Amino acid sequence: MKFILLYEDLSVHKDRGVCKGTCKEYKVRKPRDGTSRYLSGQVRCQICGVFITRQGCYDSEDNTATDDTVDLYCNCCNCMVRSKPRNKPGMERTKKTPQEEYNELKKTNQKIF
Repeated sequence: MKFILLYEDLSVHKDRGVCKGTCKEYKVRKPRDGTSRYLSGQVRCQICGVFITRQGCYDSEDNTATDDTVDLYCNCCNCMVRSKPRNKPGMERTKKTPQEEYNELKKTNQKIF
């Protein structure tokens, strides 16, 4: 009997953590100019496994996400999305402005050719 009551209490968040497929309409491709996905405003949902735009997210108060919103949640699975890279090279890259990153990419392309 006690187990049933606990199960009913936990069923409040039963939709959290399951991809429903609505994230596909917000899915984006990698930027062609060579900039970081995170610098271009894309966020990654780990549950759905895709990069999406901020329009596919909402904040902690259920408002639509803007460019200034910090804590973002996926509209599809209701889980928090990642808006910053996890690895060290990615973090160093996002500290640069898009113009600095473009200039660096331009220099490396000139060395190759």
